Amino acid sequence: MGFTMCIRPDVLEKIRRDFPVGCKVEVVSLCDPYRDVQPGTKGRVLAVDDTGTIHCEFENHVSLGALWGIDQVRRID
Repeated sequence: MGFTMCIRPDVLEKIRRDFPVGCKVEVVSLCDPYRDVQPGTKGRVLAVDDTGTIHCEFENHVSLGALWGIDQVRRID
């Protein structure tokens, strides 16, 4: 049995409203041991997928998804 992530439709709608494509964000914390994206790194939102993951491209040229409920990014624009 695999891992399945479900998100309530109203929560997904709020994430998409709060983080529209193109908005600027700053990393608060990311739990990814394979990428060097430190707190304070700035970027922009590329998309929000159906699991609520906020896909971003950061100023250090790393593209990464911030997982809803695990990672933290904040909008800065």
